[in-house]
Amino acid sequence: MKVPILILLVSLVQIDCTLKAEKQKDMLGLFKKGDSIEIFWKWFADNENKYRNFQDDPDKCLTELLTKIRKIAGGLAVELEPPQNGIINMTISADGDANLFSTVQKIVDNAPKLDGWKILAFRQRMPIEKVRGMILKSQDHTLDPSKMKFYPIVSGNTLDVIVYADHVTEENKSNVAYGCLLLLDNLLGEYDCVMKVRAYDFQSMPTDQRELAELKPLIELADYVDIFSQQKK
Repeated sequence: MKVPILILLVSLVQIDCTLKAEKQKDMLGLFKKGDSIEIFWKWFADNENKYRNFQDDPDKCLTELLTKIRKIAGGLAVELEPPQNGIINMTISADGDANLFSTVQKIVDNAPKLDGWKILAFRQRMPIEKVRGMILKSQDHTLDPSKMKFYPIVSGNTLDVIVYADHVTEENKSNVAYGCLLLLDNLLGEYDCVMKVRAYDFQSMPTDQRELAELKPLIELADYVDIFSQQKK
């Protein structure tokens, strides 16, 4: 009877050690991520003056910034806007990857206060007047949001959206979908585009007038999503 008891005790010790090792590994990962964010912002604070004139060589500046920030997590993106009233908007983006959203928020929450800089989490919504005049080309397909439609599908607390554009076929659907997602990113903003709509589908504009009458102008999508989110609460 002593042998099984001894085996059980050994097994329990091994399990306990394994759990402790996994916990220490998880904590080490958290520390490393926290340290990498701190290292990034210290580097940026020491070098931010050289990026105030990023428009002189935008490719070089963005490549340097991406190289540094992707040491925190691969897949992160950075965007810089030309200064307005002496302020440069610097956007930290997850590039649409919901798995990186918490990392983006943590990076921005830990950003230092620097004169002449405004640090933003996620790509923001484009003003509707700019969306109206926006024409996006995805390979040989042209997307004009002022001529596009959408149809919402509500199921409980979830929202799916079908986006309609001219001349969508099975052959070009993947290219159209890519262009439409870029458009939706500007129309809704990165966070809302990913988190407030469960799924998107992309279809060719119907020709039947009864079907068309049920669709809504795409430029009204942001308002629809906002109202839906408020009603859901």
